[in-house]
Amino acid sequence: MFLDYTQEQLDAAYDQAEWAPNREEVIAEYASLSQAVRGRYEPQNFRYGPGEDEDLDVYPTTAARAPIVVFVHGGAWRGLSREDSAFPAPTFVDRGMCFIALEFSLIPEVRLPEMADQVRRAVAWVHAHAETFGGDPDSIHVVGHSSGAHLAAVLLTTDWSAYEVPDGVITTGTCLSGMFDLYPVLLSARSSYVLLTDQERDALSPALHLGAIDCPVLVVHGDQESPEFIRQSRSFSAALREKDNTYLVARDTNHFEVALQLGRATSTVSRAVLAHIASRLRD
Repeated sequence: MFLDYTQEQLDAAYDQAEWAPNREEVIAEYASLSQAVRGRYEPQNFRYGPGEDEDLDVYPTTAARAPIVVFVHGGAWRGLSREDSAFPAPTFVDRGMCFIALEFSLIPEVRLPEMADQVRRAVAWVHAHAETFGGDPDSIHVVGHSSGAHLAAVLLTTDWSAYEVPDGVITTGTCLSGMFDLYPVLLSARSSYVLLTDQERDALSPALHLGAIDCPVLVVHGDQESPEFIRQSRSFSAALREKDNTYLVARDTNHFEVALQLGRATSTVSRAVLAHIASRLRD
């Protein structure tokens, strides 16, 4: 097995439902808060590719050439959507930033390599079309939660030459409660639906490609998450110690509540994310 886990323990360590008894209530709150935000802020919907799920919602701001926050939702690579991901928008829009909620296909409709390619192409589209919605293509900030934090870290370690965008396209990255080494993940029960070759597993493990990261990274997890999600975040941050890296533990917070904090601008998580982005904003 892996470390000192039995199979049963490792399966539990990658199942947040074991550690967050209010999981269903918090996920329902994502949806209800997002519905209210969409009604107030009226997002613009754009296609970034030809696929059925390849679109995104832009929540614009009144500021000119505004910084852009791209949010990559979680859901274990097989759940949630851009419509459940509007709740953080006011935290950023009300502070002069464009907020973008990505849509992308989920397992089993696609495999993880195709999903990663979709979010890469979404970022390339945002860079190419930023000025059409008042955004600054030179100030793109990626924030991801859970499996979305894994995809955000994949974005941070991407070779962008194949996507016709410059190196350094991402200005800052924020990874909330993510997984960065897929080897132990695929030893757990998640291997029943995350189907990868060894080569694909390694290619999509950001912890193995730290040299490609060229922007500041904020790594956050809650203190009430499963032991593997805590270990993954702690290890990823420690491996980034020679880079511009910030590490935060959100107290009295479980896995699902970490994302929910983004909807409250004064929360510990939101203040850290806003400060992280502000550190790279031009005067």
